[in-house]
Amino acid sequence: MPFSDELITEAVARYRRERDRYVKLADRVAEICREDVCEQNAIRAHVTFRIKTEKSFEGKLRRFASREDRNYTSIDEIFASISDLAGVRVSAYQEKDCNQIVQKMEELFCGPAGQQTIEIDRKDKKTDLNENYYRATHVQAALRQDQLIGIYDNVGDISCEIQICTMIAHVWNEVEHDIGYKSDDAGPSPDEAYHLSDLGRLVRRGDHVISALMAAHERRLTAINPASNSVDPERPFMDVHDFVSRMRDFWGDAMPKFAENSGQLFDLLNDLGVNSPKAVQDTLQGMNAECARALLSRLNDRLAEEGVTELSLKPETSDLMLVPLANKMPDQIRAALQGRAGRGRGRPTRLHRVMLRHLSQA
Repeated sequence: MPFSDELITEAVARYRRERDRYVKLADRVAEICREDVCEQNAIRAHVTFRIKTEKSFEGKLRRFASREDRNYTSIDEIFASISDLAGVRVSAYQEKDCNQIVQKMEELFCGPAGQQTIEIDRKDKKTDLNENYYRATHVQAALRQDQLIGIYDNVGDISCEIQICTMIAHVWNEVEHDIGYKSDDAGPSPDEAYHLSDLGRLVRRGDHVISALMAAHERRLTAINPASNSVDPERPFMDVHDFVSRMRDFWGDAMPKFAENSGQLFDLLNDLGVNSPKAVQDTLQGMNAECARALLSRLNDRLAEEGVTELSLKPETSDLMLVPLANKMPDQIRAALQGRAGRGRGRPTRLHRVMLRHLSQA
């Protein structure tokens, strides 16, 4: 039995009153995705957010009104059921990065309604039986308790839908959504379906082309100084992606996941004026991967004793470079951290917290 127009009107009125909460939540979730997920781990991606308009919310309720599985009896039931009032999209350049993005979200967010873990729905609708090329992972996430401070203290009871896909897959997803999902008729015509399938095949091929293009781009960044036909160790890093490309083999294969946690390390090195492979080499003179692992292990033991294992460093990542750097330049790092104190929103960064604990024992 359809729910009433009166219930729809009351739900829209409540959403009008509370919409600013969803704006704050989506803005903050997008910022965390952009800075702590993508930039921190040198993942090329575009992060956007949006809030459902009142008109869109009302339209969705009216589409639901005739469905047996949406027989709402109260406004609370409506708000508990509709999960995309606040939405964030993370569009990665490469498909291989999508899983890492989701893994990082598991570390940074909690699930809705007090759940400890985020809700993950991996969608890939193409099978041998259909021609639906939709590809994305949907995550339902909320801010953790320690993030509900300041202006965010009133968003703990709502959650945000995060969609993760490649930039090129997003093209097909949006086109299909407008032609199929939002259509009031029986769905795409055979002609529309043909072209959607054709576009889907192009999009999947496009993902492979983009990955090959990015690999070629990385090879160019890492290598040749035309004047000497050799790697130029004094050329400054252009950005965090250049930094990762040129430093991941600094100690051979000791850091196979060098990109992880590389963003804040890159920023710190820039603050210290250590901005090229040669500058890093000179700074870490006499240090090797074995010594670095020993230093990192001792710091992790101390963090465990203090009960802050969430700050534990990972030796297979760029963390391996961080601790010996602190041992070589403790005073300069203290000054750099003081200069960065208070930036951003919420608590201090992971690097800031780890380094202060390490330097206090130095």
